[in-house]
Amino acid sequence: MAHCSTNLALLHGPAWGLRFAEAYEEAGGVLAATAGERLYWRVRDGLACSEEVRVVSRPWREAGRAELTTRAVEERLDAYVTALMHALP
Repeated sequence: MAHCSTNLALLHGPAWGLRFAEAYEEAGGVLAATAGERLYWRVRDGLACSEEVRVVSRPWREAGRAELTTRAVEERLDAYVTALMHALP
């Protein structure tokens, strides 16, 4: 779930990544037991992705998403992780 959330945030904007956990659960998916555990994995995945932004964004551009420059994806990732950090209990 965490990795899907990060990818949605990078592809479509932070709001998409933030909304995914709720949509996943509504569709019958099972999340980690506590909100803190869920947040941990989402932040961890977002931070891990920070080292791969250039690698990840290139195939998306090659597939026709020209707006997904490395800088644009970095900005989306930063906004997503910042929003997650603001969600800390």
